[in-house]
Amino acid sequence: SAHPHDLTTFADQYGLAMRGGHHCNQPLMRRFGVSGTTRASFYFYNTMEEIDRMIEILHAAVRFFS
Repeated sequence: SAHPHDLTTFADQYGLAMRGGHHCNQPLMRRFGVSGTTRASFYFYNTMEEIDRMIEILHAAVRFFS
């Protein structure tokens, strides 16, 4: 599995902005034994094409980090 910061750096190289880390939830992360997570945020102005592109980038990341 990839570290959240590695995944966000990978996504950034393809123009996808994501956040990696604790997201102000360190106690919850500790509780579940997770060093951090990666988060993508959506809003009403995102298009289906942008969502499809995000999925393509995430598939590429899975291949890269496997």
